[in-house]
Amino acid sequence: MRIIIVGPGALGSLLAARIFLFLREQENSGADNDDHRLYLLDHRADRAQLLNEHGLRLQENGRTTVCRPQVTADPEVIGHCDVLFLCVKALAVASALAGISPLLAPQTLLIAMQNGIGHLAILARSPCSTAAGITSEGATLLEPGHVRHCGSGITHLGLLLAGHDAALPRLQEITRLLNAAGLPAEITRHPLRHIWAKLFVNVGINALSAIHRRTNGQLLTSESIREQMQKAVNEAVVIARAQDIPIVDDPVTATFKVCRTTRNNVSSMLQDVLHQRPTEIDAINGAVVAAGEQLGIATPVNRELVRQIKMIEATYGRSDSGQGNDS
Repeated sequence: MRIIIVGPGALGSLLAARIFLFLREQENSGADNDDHRLYLLDHRADRAQLLNEHGLRLQENGRTTVCRPQVTADPEVIGHCDVLFLCVKALAVASALAGISPLLAPQTLLIAMQNGIGHLAILARSPCSTAAGITSEGATLLEPGHVRHCGSGITHLGLLLAGHDAALPRLQEITRLLNAAGLPAEITRHPLRHIWAKLFVNVGINALSAIHRRTNGQLLTSESIREQMQKAVNEAVVIARAQDIPIVDDPVTATFKVCRTTRNNVSSMLQDVLHQRPTEIDAINGAVVAAGEQLGIATPVNRELVRQIKMIEATYGRSDSGQGNDS
């Protein structure tokens, strides 16, 4: 199975490192892994060269391990793949799909790992079978090629479109591989339920952590931030119910739980702000606001969070606005 991970950000690096370590362990034990090939695709040739020269460092449980997956910036070098994990930001999905067309074949299973819901319509135009990957794994990119695994979680994988059941065996195979690599995963027949469940958590955590420059756990130490979090999540819940999205667990309780279990995690949006990168605010809180406008439902807290993040993004380039740029 030819596996490609697109995007060496926090999540892409974690996936690449864990799968690489598993395949290496299998090879060292004498297992036959000739059918498995792992590649990490970066849109930047200079960074791909850096990762090939120095490896990918995975920091977890007090240890740092150097992993050496094959990294390239040229999809033509790889050719068609069996499974592709799309780990770019939601706002880059359209351009990424155009750039990776040499990798995609009718038999390819594309697994989209984005936050939010704004990218789903774009994925529907993919020429291959598409699944959603909804993960609660916590990862922080400390610098290019150095990822810290901050909190373990589960990854739900589910086919997004009807009529793609032929891809189910491949989805089952990659699910088994993730579990063997120490990344708990399971298949769901209801990916939208999990997409929205994660959206609730992201609505509550990402913007507030970026605005207040706090880790997930630090958000809970402020009563005013907890109130904002609860209000933002509840606005998203109203939107979901208006669209008949099934809700299983209490979203506010689930968000607080994620804050505690990933207490040392720096959210992806805070990482973006610190490095002066475009955030996914439009795909998360902005998607709630946009849906509210279509449904005639007010979302004042989410609208305010979007406004504040946009203001922060507008300061990029000033000396006091961040800590460098690595887009």
